[in-house]
Amino acid sequence: MFREQLDNLADLQDQRQLQQQTQLLFQRLTSHLLNSQRFYGELLLRLDKHANLQLPVAIALTTAKKPALLINPQRLSDTVKSDDDLLSLVQHVVSHLAWQHPERYADQGNDPLVQLATDMTVNEHLRPLYPGAITRQHVNFKLGLHLSADLGSAEYLTALKTALRKDQDGTQAKQIKRLLGHSPESHLGWQQLTQETKLQLNQLVTSSWEETPTKQRGILPSRLQHQLNRRPARLALDWRKLVMVGLNGPQKRQEPAFNRFNRRQPYRLDLPGKTRAATRQLYLFVDQSGSMTDAEVQNILAQIVQLLRRYRDKITVIPFDAVVHDDQKQAVSHSNQVAFQRVAGGGTAYQPIFDWLAKQGANDLNALVLILTDGHGEDTVTTHGLTNLIWGLTTTRDDLSVKKPVGTVTAIRERK
Repeated sequence: MFREQLDNLADLQDQRQLQQQTQLLFQRLTSHLLNSQRFYGELLLRLDKHANLQLPVAIALTTAKKPALLINPQRLSDTVKSDDDLLSLVQHVVSHLAWQHPERYADQGNDPLVQLATDMTVNEHLRPLYPGAITRQHVNFKLGLHLSADLGSAEYLTALKTALRKDQDGTQAKQIKRLLGHSPESHLGWQQLTQETKLQLNQLVTSSWEETPTKQRGILPSRLQHQLNRRPARLALDWRKLVMVGLNGPQKRQEPAFNRFNRRQPYRLDLPGKTRAATRQLYLFVDQSGSMTDAEVQNILAQIVQLLRRYRDKITVIPFDAVVHDDQKQAVSHSNQVAFQRVAGGGTAYQPIFDWLAKQGANDLNALVLILTDGHGEDTVTTHGLTNLIWGLTTTRDDLSVKKPVGTVTAIRERK
């Protein structure tokens, strides 16, 4: 199917025809991947493609000016022996975008260890493998290593650097050169990124992921899904405005602090300065019930990351389903403390939230409560007098099952 078209393409010498036929071939490849491997098809769809007979390898990704795919049809024809080989190689190259390798290893494309580490990560889950593919098993055999499966590229890179430091006679360095010599792909195009190129790369991956249906996402490696789901979500509402203005915000109280100078008498070190602290504790309950998809749970956690970038005080994040999982609560003050994992999955009930808050002594003077949910719970709840409450729905405001909700009801995004 594709192989015959590639062979005909390799014989072309006219540059205009070469470019046109290359575009046609990759249009067909893109269409095939959109039906079989949707996410990789979406990535390929968004890349510019250029034929270049001077390219020293069969195919390469470049980030010089904007993300693009460079193809040498002659070398590509010599490398692949079947349609599966071609599809595998193309999927491998665009997978580096999914793993953010060109961004993470910008300007390190000429480092042979970087190519080994990133190729091993991608090829760990790629089947079938194209000719010349660099795999963990092959690297272990050639270099006498014992690299474990399913590690990240950074972990592989660290292990390879450690091994090379012990390579006194240069035997392993020679083996690495041979391994790379058989690879049909090069990373030399991974260049230093401008802010514009970084933005283009992020938009390319984000839009591809957003266009990939949930069922198609599930066929990707779980480690990659985890990484893609952590990409920052665009807030549909300004949490800070809602918290600080809509609910009149947590009032600040002054507290003495001996690590601050006293403004009136700064030379008196025995006199404390002052800091301001929130009088209200912010509780954020995250719905992790069975009615919530993994994608929705991950989106909610990404919303929390955005909230943490705007709200400076500590937030208590607590998962719930039919019960409150307070043994899994997190007291977080910045985004990298949020654990991106699902810890529950039962039915949905809101009453346990308010019962738990009552036991903590929470009231309108000392607590502000945000409940992030899909809204599928019971009809009535007793809030025990608590009114400083926000219902943030992943669906629509009308989907909240509580008939007469106390507090503010808003949608954090509309379900597609």
